[in-house]
Amino acid sequence: MSGTDTKIALPPLMERVSFLTHRLNAQMARVCNPYFQTWGVDLVMSRMMVVVLEHGPLPAGEIVRFMALPQSTISHQIKRLEKLGYVEREQGKQDSRVRMVSLTSNGREVALQANKLSEQVVGLLMESIGEENIETVRAALKRADLALQSFKLKED
Repeated sequence: MSGTDTKIALPPLMERVSFLTHRLNAQMARVCNPYFQTWGVDLVMSRMMVVVLEHGPLPAGEIVRFMALPQSTISHQIKRLEKLGYVEREQGKQDSRVRMVSLTSNGREVALQANKLSEQVVGLLMESIGEENIETVRAALKRADLALQSFKLKED
């Protein structure tokens, strides 16, 4: 493993932080999918649209950075969103080689609805975690994200 050679006892799968984060994401998809289906999108696509809603037009590379997903996945999702009429790609104003992804008016409406749904889910999560714990949990998740960004599998 990268970063530490300390051996810790591996808990059962259901108690591992990695599995618990998987379950949280799966539960969010389960809760949100009925809404997403009416819009023709999935959890990743809705999050991408909210990123563009919050940050304005972005090159695909920036969306890759925000989403921490492979370039090919993001490119595929952008094409799907284009076909649905939710995003469009235009030449960058600063650099004509860069294609900027922006929301269409329909895409903006779906992104606003997805963000409203996210607000409800986040509210439920905050309520279940407790306001007094939320900053500690958020900081721990950010540290875990940073650690995984630099993770390299060590061969034994």
